[in-house]
Amino acid sequence: MSSTSLETIAYREIRERIMRAEYMPGSMLSENELAALLGMSRTPVRAAVSLLEREGLVGSFRGRGVMVKEVSVHEFSEMYEVLVSMQLFVLDAAAKRQLKFDIATMEQLLEQQQSALEQKDYYGYYNSNLQFTETILGTIHNESMLQIIELYRGRYVFTTVSYRIKYPQYQPSRSIQTNRGILEALKRGDIAVAKAAVASQYSDTHEQFILHGLMK
Repeated sequence: MSSTSLETIAYREIRERIMRAEYMPGSMLSENELAALLGMSRTPVRAAVSLLEREGLVGSFRGRGVMVKEVSVHEFSEMYEVLVSMQLFVLDAAAKRQLKFDIATMEQLLEQQQSALEQKDYYGYYNSNLQFTETILGTIHNESMLQIIELYRGRYVFTTVSYRIKYPQYQPSRSIQTNRGILEALKRGDIAVAKAAVASQYSDTHEQFILHGLMK
């Protein structure tokens, strides 16, 4: 097996563990321990850590190891605003261009999100939620928008999942309600209602940021 493929395996495995919040913000990781866990040498692990560092998920400290970085409420809020803005644009653009939304995929993702909610699988819940948004954005085939989603994915999912684990009293529910509203509106061809659902969740979430720093 090539070192490149080992690097990819290490990157994907460590990244998913972070996104699942198996390593919480502020956790210190050792390259030696990660290498032993993954059954490989430190070389591909070090390369994977460099990729994760560029993605903003970790920071390397000489002599101390690798620290899982915390995403600030401000940074998360900025990412969320970009995602909302892109959704609103795509809903309008798709309507003007008379493009069809992938309703079947959205229904499947909503089912996955519901199942994850029932099982308290926060990773599955928020990952499905982001994929739902990604499916909407994919309607107009704008690769730059999809690249932004990929750029945000690790930090977005990690932040929401780690928050739920840290504060279990705040249970997720709003995003799945919003997604249901969007889906039903798109089935009827009612773009205005779909946009209103997106905007309403943004308004509520932004208020939580201001008042409590919570993610609803």
